[in-house]
Formats: sequence, structure tokens, C-alpha cells
Amino acid sequence: MAFLSRRKIDMGQGPVARTLFSLALPSMASMLFHTLFHIIDTVFVSWLGEAPMAAMALTFPVAFIVFALVNGIGTGATSLITQNLGADRPEEAKAYGTSSLSLMLLLSSIALPLLSPRLALPFYESLGGTPEVARECYRYSLWIIASFPFMGFSVFADSLFRSQGDTVTPMYGLIIGNGLNIVLDPLFIFTFGWGIAGAAAATLLGRIASCIYLASRLKGHSEIPLGLAFDSSFFRRWRDVAAIGLPVSFSQVSMATSGMLINKTLSLFGPAAIAAWMLGNRIEGLAFLPAFGLNGALVPFVGYNLGKGDDGRIRQGMKASIAFSMAIMAVIGFFLYLFPAFFLAPFRPTAEVTHLATLSIRASVLSYLFVAVDLVFWGVFQGSGYSLWGLAAQSIRALLFRVPLAVAFARAWGVQGVWWFQPLSAALSLTVSSLIMTQVLKRIRLRTAAAPLGSEPSSTTTR
Repeated sequence: MAFLSRRKIDMGQGPVARTLFSLALPSMASMLFHTLFHIIDTVFVSWLGEAPMAAMALTFPVAFIVFALVNGIGTGATSLITQNLGADRPEEAKAYGTSSLSLMLLLSSIALPLLSPRLALPFYESLGGTPEVARECYRYSLWIIASFPFMGFSVFADSLFRSQGDTVTPMYGLIIGNGLNIVLDPLFIFTFGWGIAGAAAATLLGRIASCIYLASRLKGHSEIPLGLAFDSSFFRRWRDVAAIGLPVSFSQVSMATSGMLINKTLSLFGPAAIAAWMLGNRIEGLAFLPAFGLNGALVPFVGYNLGKGDDGRIRQGMKASIAFSMAIMAVIGFFLYLFPAFFLAPFRPTAEVTHLATLSIRASVLSYLFVAVDLVFWGVFQGSGYSLWGLAAQSIRALLFRVPLAVAFARAWGVQGVWWFQPLSAALSLTVSSLIMTQVLKRIRLRTAAAPLGSEPSSTTTR
């Protein structure tokens, strides 16, 4: 394909839609392989029974919290690197790049205490797991937690490449890692008889392979060097990156927290309800690939053009992204609503899980247009550095809308009606996000008007 033939794209020149799609298509492919990695794991684990499926569902929020912290720092680094590159300050961009790796590795180690069964088993039981499910959670999370530092390095490498307009190299890294995971999954799970632990071990080896490839590419094909920087301004750069990145992390953590609380609510109806929710989320992960791809493209695009002082290009990019995201999500939602059983079939769910997952999917489809626009807004929040505003919008959606509505609907209509918290919370969330985006666009216009090309300060004045 043509977009694979050139790795680096000039984000400040050329037609806006073409530039965005050139960035987004490899990002979509990357997310496809990343999502397939979770889908394949889920398919194989689903063949082991409801207890392993429930264990994967209960473990996922823990992995997601660590990923959210690391990914937030990656987003902060991407935003600052692209703003400095757009403002023609390459040395400052390099400094932010080399200062970010140690922070990512530190944050990717916070779950290490859960390697102890004395801590892990009570923890998973507190999330709603039975003793049997908690043991399965520990067998799975043992290998997953060991893979977190490798995940952190991969996110770091992805940030450096995307900041330079290269979304192709990270795509290849994911293809290598997830391809190996797909090959090893059935071998470890069934041939070696490791069960759910085999799925996690395959993930660990896949992430190691991806890191080896990305490290080799960074050494020879990146203008920003691979390394750890410790100088007089090191902690200032940590602060700057964290000021943008941690609100991104906390917003994603709020989603994971809401996921854990929703799991807790669904646990009242048994493992089948938790498994159905997890399957619906896995399918939704595939459905939102185009919207997530554009979200990933908007972060460096907005950051670079903010550094250049080009407000008009940022607005054009946002409008094009909204139009495309809504159109594609309407088509995808149409087919998911009509044929949910077709998409559930590879997981071999029981009749009860199939029924509940169908209810979940059909309710969720009604939220797709709202969420598609919200994801575009979130990309603008991140790329411009106004991630604290994005945190407010996401936290309101996750904790103020989703969880209370799930609890209320569960009490009112039981497991048959609890799923309707999804479209209602998404509609309320978009209302809040739109009000916040109006203020952010005003601030972007003021910044670009007051700071012509190359004059924007490098520190995080965006908060």
C-alpha cells in the first residue's frame, strides 16, 4: 500500500485530510493488531470455560491502569516533542524524548507487588471474583505483570516515532509482537496445557520481540536518540511531560476504575454477565479502530501545527476527523446491531453469555456516534496539551455518569436492562465535552494568534 512506502510525513504541509489519513492508516493497522492480540487471547481463553473468562475480565482493569499511566506519559512526550519540532527547536524536542523513558519504566513497575499471591488473591476476590476465579486471575496476571516494562518501552518508542511523523514503524513492531503471540497462544494454552497462564506467557514473549525490533529501528532511523538523560533540567522535563501526560493517564484510569466498578455490579448476576460484558468490549475494540486511529493521528498533528501557530489547520483536521469517524461508525454500528451473533461466534459463548452479550452490544451501538466525536475531541485535548480539560470530561463520563447509571439500571431492570447505561452516559458525556471543547478552541486560537511561528515557549504553558 502507498502509505507504507514513506515513513515520515510532514504534518504542517499538504491537504489536511490526506495528511491525517496518511498518519491514521498505519495507526489503525497498529491498533488492529493490538486489538487482535486481545481478541485472540480472549477467543482461546473462552474455550477454557467461564471461570477463566471472568478471570481475564477482572484482570484487565489492572493491566489497563498500568497501560494508562505509561500511555499518558507517552502522549505528554508526543505533544511536547511535536510542539517543539513544529516551532523549529529540535534540541529541546530531543531532550523531552530522552527524559521520558525512565519515567515510563518507573510507572510500568507499579503493579509488581501483585506478583505475590498473598496480595494478589485477596485483591482479585475484592473485585468480585470467587476463590476459583481469583486463582485464575493470579495465574494470568503473573506473566502479564512481568511484561509491563517491555510494554512501557514499546509505548516510549511509539511516541518518538509518531512525533516525527512516522506511524509505520510502530505498526511493524506491533505486527511482530502480536504475530508471535498469535502463534504461541494455542501452543502454550493447549499443547503445553498451561491454560490461561499460557496466554499471558505468549503475551510476554511477543512484547519482548516487539521491543527488540523497535530498539533496533530507534538506533538507526530516529532523529531523537535512544537513551536516558540525566541533566540539570531532567526533573523539569519530567514535570512538563507529566503535566500533560498524567491527566491523560488519570482519565484512562477513571475508565478502568469505572470498568472495575461495573464488573463489581455485574458480578451480582454471576460470571456469565461479566463474561458477556468482556466479549462486548472486545468486539467494540475492533469496531472503534477507525476512530482510535484518527485519535492517534490527531495528537502529533495538533501538537505540530500548534507549534507552528496554525490554528486553521488544527480546526480543519478536527472537522475532517469528526466527519469520517461518524460516517464509518454509523456503518459499523449498523452491522453489529443486526448481526451480533456472527461476531460472537468465534468465542463459542454459552447460550446465556450469547444472550447477555447481544443485549450489551445492541445497547452500546446506540452510543457509537457520541463516542466517535468524543474521541476526536480527546485527540485535540491531548495534542494541544489541554489534557487537564480532557481529564475533566472523561472522569465525568466514567465516574459521574457510567457507574451510577449502571448501578441504578441494575437495580431497576436487573441484568436484562443494565446495559442501557452505555448510550445514556455517552450522550451526557458528549454534551459536557462539547462545552469544554468550545473553551479549548478559544484558547488555541489565542495562543496561535499571540505566538507566531517558532515563538511558542517550550514549557507546558498549556494547562
